[in-house]
Amino acid sequence: MSRVLILGIFIAVALPAAGVPGARLLHQPDISRDRIAFVYGGDLWTAPRSGGPALRLTETPDPESFPKFSPDGKWIAFTRLGDVYVIPCAGGEARRLTWHPANDRVAGWTPDGRHLLLHSDRLRGDLTHFPCLFLLPVEGGTPEPLPLPRATHGSFSPDGERIAYGPNPEVVLWFPWRRYRGGALGYIAIYDLKQKQHEVLPRVAANDVCPMWHGRAIYFASDRDGTMNLFRYDLAAKRTEQLTHYSEWDVRDPSLGPDAIVFENGGLLYTMDLSNHSVRQIPVSLPAEALPTAEASAKWRQALDDVWQAYRENAFRPVLVWDKVKPRYAELMESAADSSDAEYVLNEYLAEASQSHIILIKGDEKNGANPGLLGADFRVEGGYYRIERICRSEDADENKDGGLAAPGLKIDEGNYLIALEGKPIPPGLDLSATFAGLAGKKAKLSINNKPSAAGAWEIEVKLLSNEASIRYADWRRRNRARVAEATNGQVGYIHVMDADDVNAFKKEWSAERGHAAMIIDIRNNVGGGGADEIVDWIGRMPAAVMYDRRGRVPPAGHFLDGPKVMICDEKAVSGGDQLALFFKRAKVGPLVGTRTFGGMIGSGAPHKIAGGWVLFVPEYGFYMHDTGEWSPENLGVEPDYLVPLKPFELSGGHDPQLEKAIELATESLTTYKTKLPDPPPYRPGL
Repeated sequence: MSRVLILGIFIAVALPAAGVPGARLLHQPDISRDRIAFVYGGDLWTAPRSGGPALRLTETPDPESFPKFSPDGKWIAFTRLGDVYVIPCAGGEARRLTWHPANDRVAGWTPDGRHLLLHSDRLRGDLTHFPCLFLLPVEGGTPEPLPLPRATHGSFSPDGERIAYGPNPEVVLWFPWRRYRGGALGYIAIYDLKQKQHEVLPRVAANDVCPMWHGRAIYFASDRDGTMNLFRYDLAAKRTEQLTHYSEWDVRDPSLGPDAIVFENGGLLYTMDLSNHSVRQIPVSLPAEALPTAEASAKWRQALDDVWQAYRENAFRPVLVWDKVKPRYAELMESAADSSDAEYVLNEYLAEASQSHIILIKGDEKNGANPGLLGADFRVEGGYYRIERICRSEDADENKDGGLAAPGLKIDEGNYLIALEGKPIPPGLDLSATFAGLAGKKAKLSINNKPSAAGAWEIEVKLLSNEASIRYADWRRRNRARVAEATNGQVGYIHVMDADDVNAFKKEWSAERGHAAMIIDIRNNVGGGGADEIVDWIGRMPAAVMYDRRGRVPPAGHFLDGPKVMICDEKAVSGGDQLALFFKRAKVGPLVGTRTFGGMIGSGAPHKIAGGWVLFVPEYGFYMHDTGEWSPENLGVEPDYLVPLKPFELSGGHDPQLEKAIELATESLTTYKTKLPDPPPYRPGL
């Protein structure tokens, strides 16, 4: 008997046949009054709430994800390769709403159905508030950010005046990391958009994620007992109760409908009736042509074996459960119809390690011509796009790369975009769509200081392919200016993004060292191996100090005899964790912000996985010989002064963590005692 025939027999046994309920690996579900939507095989499907045959809504080479019904149940918004679309629930043509090169993901709808709620990686405004939730008009346009700190999921109150959201990055949902307990631990807050009031729901040492507002209660998922289950928080009684008690598979992607919650557990879909909290499985059947082929199943099984072997043979400390749980993921993998299904299973399996620095990548790219970017923030006003902010760097060379900050352009904040190459720029379309295919190219823009084509002038600008560097430079510039303004120029400011780039840090340190005190900001630090050298540089003492007849000469070199404050946050990861740890242990100065990420073991070389993936696993641990301790993996570093982010409006438009660092540095200037005592009288040698 041939190998292919044997595989075919195996698959026929392992998978439900066409018309037989209970198909597995259906995920990212949503629910309306009479139907459910879900993703399988990279396509979007719907089925009756009671179960039965599924209807395929999309069939494209690109994977779809995160379907969300409109409040009236007539439309489904979804994501395709990082852009947002809407499609009629009954099927038909999908309409594209976003074109931005950053990833946009549908998170829900406003209760009136007029706007979509997006979670987006778009960089806008203050980088401490990234990523963010945006509102996108359903007819199209440029998304407007909500005045919240970092947020991924969100759910509006029935009147639309308040929103429950997750301020932290929700690591357990986006990383392969179950039972995460580091500084980015998920929790839920409520913000009153009308009254400008903020409330944090009771926090525990676990992840509370996916808030869903129904009536006078907020439902959410939490891994308080090690497995993700559904919970309910009563807003009036201020009491939390657990509703499900799964122990093997997590409750995944719960989503709220008019009277029920739908969720996935072990590749199967379930509903919870909100009137009595009863749970039932939805038996969904798929057409035979949607099920995996023998060839595909063999490839995905090999991918799982490759992942199992790469981690088992190379991980610094392989978890004991690794071999034990593999059979149930192998069973789940038999239902994978395409690479997106297989990748989902691989990540779920990798999450069982409960460790950082596990990264599975494939390098999929967005389709279509990349849009050009202008390095600026806009809002629609008077029927045109008005420039709210032009991002600029202190370094003239960085402004030469393009965008509206390029030197010599007759343009300023408050001006309006009128036309591109003589064609009017419509405000009802995502601005990125206007510049589709223009990344890295020059184009002529008509600009005016009023919302009118009359009197407009023309500029030629080179559009950016990526705004990250100019927005980061602008954020750093504004932080430095804020510190200088608040301290009359006495305190310097440095941001460390990459702990590997020690030379860049030394250069910036030397430029700022002339101040009486220093703020070192490591928020959003992406890691690297130079943390010990950087902290040593910050706290170093000179071998000798120069004096003349008037006394001590201001020190040359790199020594700063003055107060130092470090700002950290939950997005300071790996080498960022270590920067905070070494700074705190060396007692260089106070640590301000929030607990760091807690990813403190290191990745090794890439491992090839069948199907085209590359896997990195944690191959290194860090032992501190002076303390006899390992770096605090899955914990992070606690600040001396805890300063969580608040909605932007409640902080007066300022960065509360930076403001606290300014306060501490300024106070320390009045009490600081030099670390260099006066020397004895000079006695020349004989």
